[in-house]
Amino acid sequence: MHSEAVLEQPQARSRPAPDSVAFVFKIAERCNLACSYCYFFFGGDESYKQHPPFVLPSTIDGLIAFVLGSIEDHGIRNVRIGFHGGEPLLLKKARFDEMCERLTEAIGTRCNLSLSVQTNGVLVDSEWVALFQKYGIHAGISFDGPPEFHNTTRITKKGRGTYAETRRGWDMLMEASREGRVPAPGVLCVVDPQQSGAATFRHLIEELGALHMDFLLPDVTHDSPDANEEFVKGCGDYLIEICHSWFDLGRSDVHVRFIDHVMGPLLDDGLMRLSAATKNDPRSIFTISSNGEISPDDAMRPLAPRFREAGLRVGHDTLGDVLAHDVWRELMASQDALAAPCQTCTWKGICNGGVRQHRFSEHNGFDNPSLYCSTLKRIYAYIATQLIRGGCSVDEFEKRLASCFAG
Repeated sequence: MHSEAVLEQPQARSRPAPDSVAFVFKIAERCNLACSYCYFFFGGDESYKQHPPFVLPSTIDGLIAFVLGSIEDHGIRNVRIGFHGGEPLLLKKARFDEMCERLTEAIGTRCNLSLSVQTNGVLVDSEWVALFQKYGIHAGISFDGPPEFHNTTRITKKGRGTYAETRRGWDMLMEASREGRVPAPGVLCVVDPQQSGAATFRHLIEELGALHMDFLLPDVTHDSPDANEEFVKGCGDYLIEICHSWFDLGRSDVHVRFIDHVMGPLLDDGLMRLSAATKNDPRSIFTISSNGEISPDDAMRPLAPRFREAGLRVGHDTLGDVLAHDVWRELMASQDALAAPCQTCTWKGICNGGVRQHRFSEHNGFDNPSLYCSTLKRIYAYIATQLIRGGCSVDEFEKRLASCFAG
């Protein structure tokens, strides 16, 4: 059986827990939209139907205990809690306020705690903005570009586009940011190979005034019907357009996360070592469901039942229990033993095999290069070429990239 094959993989090497951890905290497991590409509701995993629609008080207690125990036992110093869904703003504001107060008082005095929320923006109003201000919450808004793009994917359950509502929420947060009341919101955009990356980037800059953004490749695996060369090339074309537009813009105050994550290691020895050692580390991000279940990075839940039904729960299990579990042993082994083509790849230190769900297949588990391997190589080469044209040293790049193969 596949589960037996997993246990035959090379064992992960022993290492201390990271000093920074992030939690994808599912405070609402229902949504007011029906986005076509949503892995949580339409990716084949229907476990949310057995979960409470909204986070239980006992789950909040359990998360606090889990984090405090991790600080005590493993020296965790930095904790990021991201409120997710479904749509997290479906949680009643009074409960959200109480939850943030408890997390801040219990955890914020023991470590560096940062809170964020990822929302479709439709429900943002002045009261939500006030709550974000009260707790210093960073808001990420899901935008898929101009109205004609956004309204084809981010739709209501009746099929109506939501650009106008999302834009209203965005504008409220931007106004509050200009007034110094909340951090500037960021944009999260899902790549659509049928759309224009350049047009999307222009809209985010010129119309929304966004300064922080990221672009996510669709969560498909080697087994997905969409996993074909045309799809992968289209995604690559989209992201190359983003890169070209960003370099042409020439503004250091505009940050595209995936570009930063390539440029940083290329330009800095320390960041290259950090990227090679920690990129895609499954010990640094955990999903907490509304009922307290602990699972790996949220996007892995549809891959197989073991990634969403590990039998672990905050308030009962510790970080040590989680890291010793077979699922995390499998994930760490897959990080230490990349697929053969990745082992000798020039970009190994920056990529580290790519996002794990894009490596997955039923037949080989994670023993595959990323489905998007060709796209990732195009992006890395494009960014490196632009930096070299700007005066950066080819020799320095080669040294940093080669350092990842030492030892």
